[in-house]
Amino acid sequence: MLYREASVKKIALILLSCLLLTSALVAADSYRPGKILKWENSANPHSSKKGKTWVVYQLQADTTTYSIARQKENKPQMQAGEIVQYDLKKNHHINVVGADGKKREYQIVGQAAPAQ
Repeated sequence: MLYREASVKKIALILLSCLLLTSALVAADSYRPGKILKWENSANPHSSKKGKTWVVYQLQADTTTYSIARQKENKPQMQAGEIVQYDLKKNHHINVVGADGKKREYQIVGQAAPAQ
């Protein structure tokens, strides 16, 4: 009886591991490649302090160029020409993994069709 319980537990553990691995692979596939075209300092519309700026990046995706920024980022973390991975989120947010491997969440503050 003990042998049978151990076998059931092993099978359950293997199935759970497969499920977790599959979930991780599906989540990893949701990131797509993009390119930082440029960055610039711009007035932060969410700041009550006059003259407070934030860095706005132009992220070129497949069919759209996004203007993205983070609330407290006032020094660039990515450079023009950098290839990044991005994942669109709900509520005008986007996750970006830079060349340094760090994942950061940005707001989408504008978007346009890419220049031909």
